[in-house]
Amino acid sequence: MSAPARRVYLVVGQDDWRRAEAVDRIVAEHLEPQERALNLDRLDASEADVQEVLTRADTLPFFGRTRVVVVHGVDRMPASGQERLAAYLEAGPPPSVLVLEARSLDRRRKLAAVLARVADAIEAEPLDARGAAAWAVARARSLGKRMTTQAARALVAAAGVDLHALAGEVDKLVAYAGDRPTVDVADVEAVAAHGAEVSVFALTDAVGEGHAEAALRVLHRLLERENPVGLLALLAGHFRALLYARALEARGASPAEVRAALGSRAWLYRRYQEQAKRFGHHLLALHQEIERADLALKTSGAPVDVVLEGLVVRLCLARSRPSDAASPR
Repeated sequence: MSAPARRVYLVVGQDDWRRAEAVDRIVAEHLEPQERALNLDRLDASEADVQEVLTRADTLPFFGRTRVVVVHGVDRMPASGQERLAAYLEAGPPPSVLVLEARSLDRRRKLAAVLARVADAIEAEPLDARGAAAWAVARARSLGKRMTTQAARALVAAAGVDLHALAGEVDKLVAYAGDRPTVDVADVEAVAAHGAEVSVFALTDAVGEGHAEAALRVLHRLLERENPVGLLALLAGHFRALLYARALEARGASPAEVRAALGSRAWLYRRYQEQAKRFGHHLLALHQEIERADLALKTSGAPVDVVLEGLVVRLCLARSRPSDAASPR
C-alpha cells in the first residue's frame, strides 16, 4: 500500500465505538496486518509518561516503511504533559505516524491550538437515528448481508443509536438470517422475540474483550428490562452452552451435531463458536464465577444489582488472567 502523507491525527468525540473505528481505519491505512507486531504501539495517556509517548514517536520503524503510535485518552494526560506534547508537535512532524485519541479537548490549552494546525482531525460524535440506520446497513454489508432500509430503521427504533449495542444486534440478525442474503423487518421482529436470550451476547462479547466499562453499560441496559435473577440464569445457561459446544467440538463432533445439541439455540451456533474460541481455557473459571454469584444471591442478602455488577467486573478480570484450566473433555 502507498501510505498517506499525513503524520499526525486527532480522533475526537463522545462516541467510543466511532473513535475506535476511526483509529483502526488509520492504522489500516498505514500498516499491513503483518507489520503491526513490530511497528504499532498503543499507549494510555493516563498511564504512560509523556516522555514515553515522545520516545515511541521518535522511534524509527523496524523492517518497515512506517511506524504508528496510538495514544488513547489524550484528554486525560496531565497539563504539563500536554504542554510538552504541544511543543514537540510545533517543532515539526514526528518520524512516526502519531494518532491522538480523546473524548474532548480543552480548546483553551495550547495542545488544542497546535493540533488544529498540524493534525488531520476526525470527529466521532454520536449518530442520529438516520445515521445509525445507515451504519447498521453498512455493518451488515461488511458481514456479507444486505439489510433493508426498513429493517435498519426498525432495528434503531428498538435498540437505539448506541453503536456498541447496535453492533451486537446487527451481528445477531446476521446469525439469525443464516444462508439468506437479506435481513428484513421480519428478522428484526423475530430476533426481538428472543430478546432476553440473545441480548446476553452483547454482555458476554464485552466480557470477552475484557472491557469492564462497556460490559457494565450493557448490564445496566439489560437490567432496565430484565429480571436480575432471570438474567443471572441466562448468563449461567449461556456459559453452560459454550462449555458444552466446546466439549463436543473437542471430541470431534461435526457442526451439524453441535447445532443439534444446541436445540432451540442452533441458529446462534456461529456466535457460540466464536465466543467459545475467544474465551478458550477461561470458560470454566468464568462459569465458576457465575456459580459463586448465584450462591451470594441466595445467602448474602446483598442487593441483586450489586452482585451482578461485581460479577461482571470479576468476569472481565478472570478473562484477562492467565489460567491453567484445561479444556473441557
